[in-house]
Amino acid sequence: MSWDDERVREHVRRLEGLLERLDPAAGEAVQALAELYGEALERVVRLSADASALTGDELIAHLLLMHGLHPETPETRVRRALAALDGFLGRHRTSVEFAGIDGPALRLKVATEGRAAAPRPVLDAVEQAALAAAPELERVDIEAPAPEPVLITLDQLRSRV
Repeated sequence: MSWDDERVREHVRRLEGLLERLDPAAGEAVQALAELYGEALERVVRLSADASALTGDELIAHLLLMHGLHPETPETRVRRALAALDGFLGRHRTSVEFAGIDGPALRLKVATEGRAAAPRPVLDAVEQAALAAAPELERVDIEAPAPEPVLITLDQLRSRV
């Protein structure tokens, strides 16, 4: 049986819902089974001539992350995810720079061309892409310039009345 990535995602969502409803004893059995599968996966990675080749498959990459076996660092994965957003960011005249990882937090610097602040949807897309690439991180701290104050003249206010 070969599943496409969308079917795998749906199965993972369904599984997460089922796991939430388990009683503690069943939860322990599932945990023990996951640990056993994790050990088997670690052996597969060790025996693989090129463990990084395994990361091209979404399901395998997810399992490698879940078991702490992913051969790429969070920084590498985040940088790749940000590079994939280049076209999107370019359309919004926004650039994102990797600024580091501090414990569970990813730090990014955002700059915009021609305006003070990036639109919230752009920042949300950057955050989602980064956390999807490195789910072991808990949050994304975005350093961005504060929006410039908008000055409205009295003439502009009077013209609206």
